[in-house]
Amino acid sequence: MRGSGVIEVLGPLQVRGDGGVVDVGSPRHREVLAALVVDVGRVVSSDALLERVWGDARRGASTSNLHAVISRLRGRLEAAGEGVRIATASPGYRLEADGAVDALVFADLLARARSSYAAGDLADAHTDLEEALALWRGPAYGDISLPFAEVEAARLEGQRLAACELMVDVELRLGKTGAALERLPALVGEQPLREAFRRQQMLALYRSGRQAEALEVFAQVRELLADELGIDPAPPLQELHQRILEQDEDLLATPAEAPAPTPRSGVAADHPQPAASPWHSEIVVPADDLVGREHDVEYLRDLLTASPQRLVTVTGVGGVGKTRLAYAVAQASREAFPDGVMIVSLVPLADPDLVLPAIGRAAGLSGVEGLDPLDAVVQQLRTRRVLLVLDNFEHVLGASASLAQLVAMCPRLTVLATSRTSLQVRGELHYQLAPLALPGTEDADPGVVSDSAAAALFVERAGLVEPGFALDDTNAAAVAGICRRLAGIPLALELAAARAHLLRPADILERIDQVMAASGARDLPARQRTMRAALDWSYQLLEPDEQRLFRLLAVFADGFTLDAVEAVQTAAFPDEHLDVFGLLESLVAHSLVLRDHDNPEVVRFRMLEPVSQFAASCLVGDEERAVRNAHLQHFLELAEESATSYRSMGSTRAALAVTQREHANHVAAAEWALDAGEGDLAGRMVWAMWLYWWLRGHLIVGRRLAQGCLDLDPSGPVAVRAHAVMGAMAFAQGDTVLARHWCRGATLGRSIGDQEGEAHNVAGEGLIALAEDHLVEAEERFVATIELCESVDLAGEWLWTLAHVWLGTVRLLQGSPEAAVPLLEGALEAARRRDDPPGIYIALFTSVQVALSLGDLATARTQLHEGVGLSLETGDMANLAYFLEALAVVESQEGRHEHVLMLHGAAGRLRETVGANIYGYYQPDEQLLADALGRARAELGPSYDDVVARGRALTIEGVVALATGQPQA
Repeated sequence: MRGSGVIEVLGPLQVRGDGGVVDVGSPRHREVLAALVVDVGRVVSSDALLERVWGDARRGASTSNLHAVISRLRGRLEAAGEGVRIATASPGYRLEADGAVDALVFADLLARARSSYAAGDLADAHTDLEEALALWRGPAYGDISLPFAEVEAARLEGQRLAACELMVDVELRLGKTGAALERLPALVGEQPLREAFRRQQMLALYRSGRQAEALEVFAQVRELLADELGIDPAPPLQELHQRILEQDEDLLATPAEAPAPTPRSGVAADHPQPAASPWHSEIVVPADDLVGREHDVEYLRDLLTASPQRLVTVTGVGGVGKTRLAYAVAQASREAFPDGVMIVSLVPLADPDLVLPAIGRAAGLSGVEGLDPLDAVVQQLRTRRVLLVLDNFEHVLGASASLAQLVAMCPRLTVLATSRTSLQVRGELHYQLAPLALPGTEDADPGVVSDSAAAALFVERAGLVEPGFALDDTNAAAVAGICRRLAGIPLALELAAARAHLLRPADILERIDQVMAASGARDLPARQRTMRAALDWSYQLLEPDEQRLFRLLAVFADGFTLDAVEAVQTAAFPDEHLDVFGLLESLVAHSLVLRDHDNPEVVRFRMLEPVSQFAASCLVGDEERAVRNAHLQHFLELAEESATSYRSMGSTRAALAVTQREHANHVAAAEWALDAGEGDLAGRMVWAMWLYWWLRGHLIVGRRLAQGCLDLDPSGPVAVRAHAVMGAMAFAQGDTVLARHWCRGATLGRSIGDQEGEAHNVAGEGLIALAEDHLVEAEERFVATIELCESVDLAGEWLWTLAHVWLGTVRLLQGSPEAAVPLLEGALEAARRRDDPPGIYIALFTSVQVALSLGDLATARTQLHEGVGLSLETGDMANLAYFLEALAVVESQEGRHEHVLMLHGAAGRLRETVGANIYGYYQPDEQLLADALGRARAELGPSYDDVVARGRALTIEGVVALATGQPQA
């Protein structure tokens, strides 16, 4: 029996059989085979094949020419063995390859890798991605220069880039930073404006101790984006840049985000399900953060990996570097723990009872309702060889006994905790971490002073706020004095260095003297006096009301506005009337709060992370609960208000900007609600935020928080909407398997009588069917959605509108564009009545496809111009790309071939920049676009690529001018 052949298109087209590469004949034979491969397994009509291959020259060709080529191809493919054949099927031909096309294999491997990644199986994802990327031999269809092949090649190239991006992410999460750094330069060279690669490169460089190079990458891409597109880097890249400048500890080690696994077949849903693979956190520590810690890392690594000791607590004064040391030890020890390393930050937890649930969430637990938290976590970890790092245990010491029980009941579990005090349980070994090494008492030589770890840290941090700061003969003695007076405690050194842009080192040293003199408490042990010198550096200078506000600010994440602080303070302490403005001004003067200059439109403030952590340590008990609950209430109200504004003309962009600025606070508030067991409030936040997450691509965050709601309430009203959000986030990621949360939500909504929630989920079921080309099922679901909306007074609202658009899409795909017209007109009328920009442009886009199918170019152009403007209004660059490609089809019909290619180039560049997923049912007709590009190539000949490049080089202003026919200013 002969082996099966393989068709390879991820490079020049070739067919491979048992005997090697098969000669398929002339270039024309290769082109016809390629035209069949792009629709492998589907019938391609003879007319379509003639159009694809012969194009405008088809008048000189005939079906007899095609039959002759097919006949010869069949004979040559015989040499490839079984499994590859061309079958005659009315009205043309079908290539049958039994799945043996490398592009399909690549797609399957990528889908499998994504699934493994979502489930936390990083090693499996890495293996599949490695195999998938190895299939590429060069540009897809590299020897086929026809429009249909170029369109398909562009699609495959997008998948390859997505696979490369995912591979780098997996490598970073597995701690393979070196491999990621080797891979990234070529990717950045290929796609210099793809910000995801730049972001990964910055993170990898930072984790490798190459902070200056990471910052240089940002400077380069910022300049390039300004020159090429006239835009600034996207917020995620700007945020990473700021966090690198601030030495954000969270960049050093972030557990891989993955949703908790759902119950497997045959296992009761009320028992926790073990994760399918190890948990490996990203825990690479930059070299400069480990100055003077080599002995500590080596000792603790040996203690954890080569001794019976299974519970170790690193203790020390506040800010001494316990967290960074723990991360470094975890990185050095990870090979000894085959089931993974988990890092759980306990900073957000105010109640010891929340510690075990937090560990459970990190381990991927779901479905634990009704079980004791200890029992649930033990079931998950009992047989696993895992290192569990618990960071900042000091404020949840009430959980110490439970932790000791967990260690005793899980014989392969090892725990490394950080705390300001020991846990005082049996079996614990506590390791006192000393401050950084100090300069000698007489040292004043810059070279000698800089050799001490404490001085090196001070100089580095001072350089961040005062570029060019360096030790010299005029300041070395003062810097050495600062280090000694602050006892080498990193937190205190960072606070002192933060004033280098205002004060000389000698002035800073003098101010330290004042703080030390005011601290008092001389009857405390020496180490506690040093701790007060570090943590009370500015705090002890504050008045009681200033201290109160300082503690309150600890609940904010990634900055805050004056209005937000006033709202939280008033809600937390309604009987107190503090002058928040004056107090905040004082905190800025004390350098405990910084003015954030990144956004000139809004005055925002922020705390350095070490300062925020110190403030959080002071916020305890009833005060903390009151403040965090007030923070939750404020940002929940803001989220719900903004959610309605996303779909209101004139306020969409502003509302999105507000949510973008406060996104970290919304997430922190939702996490607090989940940790506190406030499922209803968490569910309201997730429901208010889902559209923002969808529009801005925060899909993993949305999935994680929606899963948290489902963990708290798997069968109530909150769960119906949480399933809807899970489905929307997964669908936006192209994961139609996980998107079937919509199916569960629809069933649950029906069972509890929540028709509105049911409607959202039923609509999602329709989208899955539409994406999978099950048009009859999609039609049924969208009709049901409309009926449900009308039964609960939602006729004319957002979901009702979209259901009409999607039903119109079904009619169009069924070949009945006339039947789609009244549906889309109704949707547009409803969206316009609500002044809803996203609703309008979604309806407009499908209306454009209908107009094109009916040959109504004037209507199509009018709707496209409006859609371009509305996409810009919301800042939806991915949607703008869709409109540009549709406009290219119109321009082709009217003979403007240069415009076709420039629009095509501009759309491609926009899509690359935002990294958008492409919905198969929501894009210009593939054949219409291919035809338009083919006509442009025939007209423009050798200048084709140059014109496309001109389109890719357009600024946003240039794109708008081209799309609307307006001259540029």
